Amino acid sequence: MSKVSIASLVVLACLLLASSAAATSSLPPPPNVRITYYPELNNEEQVFICPGDSNIVIANWRDFRLGYRQIGIGRSTDGGLTWVDSLIPVSMQYFGADARQSDPTMTVDGLGNYYMSVLDYDAVGENDGSVISFYKSVDKGVSWSGPVPNVSVIIDPEIFEDKQFITVDRTGGLYDGNLYCSWTRFPNPDRIMLVRSIDGCESFEDTVTVGPSQSSTGCGTTVFDAGQFSIPIVTSNGDLHVFWQGYSLDSGAECSATLCIKHRVSDDGGLSFGPEQAVLPVSGYTYANGGIDTYSQPVGDADLTGGPFDGNLYIAFTNRAAEDSIDHTDVDFIRSTDNGATWSDRYQINDAPDADNMDAFHPWLIVNQEGILAVIFYDQRYDPTKYSRFDCIAAYSFDGGETFTTNHRVSSESSRPQDLALDIASLPVPSFKGASGASTLSSSSSMAGLIAEYIGVTAFYDKILAVWTDTRDDNQEVYSATWDLPLLEPRLAYPEDLSSHESPPLLGWSTSWKNNIDRYRVELSESGDFSSGVISDVVDTNFYQPSSALGTGTWYWRVKTFDVPTNDSSGYSNVRRFTSSSAVICGDADGNGQPDILDVDYMIDWLYRGGPAPVSMEAADVDNNDQVDILDIDYFIDWLFREGPDLNCG
Repeated sequence: MSKVSIASLVVLACLLLASSAAATSSLPPPPNVRITYYPELNNEEQVFICPGDSNIVIANWRDFRLGYRQIGIGRSTDGGLTWVDSLIPVSMQYFGADARQSDPTMTVDGLGNYYMSVLDYDAVGENDGSVISFYKSVDKGVSWSGPVPNVSVIIDPEIFEDKQFITVDRTGGLYDGNLYCSWTRFPNPDRIMLVRSIDGCESFEDTVTVGPSQSSTGCGTTVFDAGQFSIPIVTSNGDLHVFWQGYSLDSGAECSATLCIKHRVSDDGGLSFGPEQAVLPVSGYTYANGGIDTYSQPVGDADLTGGPFDGNLYIAFTNRAAEDSIDHTDVDFIRSTDNGATWSDRYQINDAPDADNMDAFHPWLIVNQEGILAVIFYDQRYDPTKYSRFDCIAAYSFDGGETFTTNHRVSSESSRPQDLALDIASLPVPSFKGASGASTLSSSSSMAGLIAEYIGVTAFYDKILAVWTDTRDDNQEVYSATWDLPLLEPRLAYPEDLSSHESPPLLGWSTSWKNNIDRYRVELSESGDFSSGVISDVVDTNFYQPSSALGTGTWYWRVKTFDVPTNDSSGYSNVRRFTSSSAVICGDADGNGQPDILDVDYMIDWLYRGGPAPVSMEAADVDNNDQVDILDIDYFIDWLFREGPDLNCG
């Protein structure tokens, strides 16, 4: 029922302006479940619900229980209520003994086959090198086969593969089942690479350079790196899109570059790619309070549902935009409805009223089987005195990414990065020649910057499940939560709070519930507690305009959401205010919106029978002589019935 269908572009601009003035939902957090129980670090999580059995959930993460990087695997058979965890055994690691593993990622195909990729590298052996290894489970995570390397041989021990993300084609089309992996190949100048498997991860074809190193006339012999943090996404037509954070060079004589999200698309299953697109500028490498490193890594998904938003492409990222506070990041969002050819304006997903004073970062998003977007991220709204503790927060879009709901809390306790300072002097520290030389960590180093770079969310229809890095236990542990899609209080969008209007303004809010079964009650009142003079209306859209003039003064308004089939409702939204100055309609003495014989009778009643005064004296002064008297009545009648001069209120 609810679509933004009136002046859509204007509405979106209003949403962007107003997004920071919303309020967090009062919905309590879902039960939190701790997955890991080890005195070392755990971070960088991914998670997927099995599409054929929603009780099966598989997660993975970077795990330091042995004192160095390994990959943990969690398996739940009760929908995330309880977990059993393990490590990828050394016998299944590409380099075997003394091997290190990092950067775990995961995907699942339409048949329920799970694929996992990890960065394998030999940190202390003679065969210094790295490879991206793949593992597959055909029995819902009970057992795994692998490793299958992304290349047949290590090309050069000086090369280091980094930050690989994977996806599988689930479209049912020509390339259905193709497994794609994109990553960064170091050393600098680095390159964005891609490889595919067309045989279910039995083998991989030759690598393709998606983002080459680059230079410009103005930069002379200087070569810029291609970027970092790439992610592959398949849209419903089978096209493969790759996004990453990188530099767009000035093609002129001046050597200058803009950090941005870059994009290329392949229409032949990843064999070749079209021209590079600089989607929009981003802030790139930043930080959050508490010493947390942040990045403008694009994360995203596509709608493959065949529903009203099929084909839409969605990207979220951490960002400090020009209009944002110079010191703090937001979680921004863009979408494309034309297969990546053009992109929407940025939309700020985090909705804390004081968002300019804190950081929101590390988003991850997923599209469920009904085309609903679920996004999680960290932000610091529950630490209003210092803005350094952080929580896992969630929001949703029911209208194809046009708007996002009020945010709600997922983590039941805040994490404290500033309290996490471990003695790590005894940890084996890997070195790698192809990266930036030997790595060193001080025993007094805070581990706050190492909560890593991503978290995970998955969905199966109304069921949402998230995994994240949590420090409530004075160590980085993997926590999870599962909950049903909530019916949240509406997120008010426009007009801005305390704005002024001469006529009843258009009131708008984010779509708050499922397409075609949402309904909204709008209330306006001259009383802040809505105890009197309430104007109430029920609409099937996410916008509303009062049909009659409002009295001069301050008006308060709020909205609540209904699920039509069940008649369940959310709580009311936060309250906003606007000032009505009731624009003068000359001759409209009774305030009914038009000058007519009823206004003449109204003025006579006031002048000679003790009736109520005109709603606006200015409107009743139709001859513009600065007073309302019998001459105005005569002037009004002359205009109505004798073709006299036009009403003239000055």
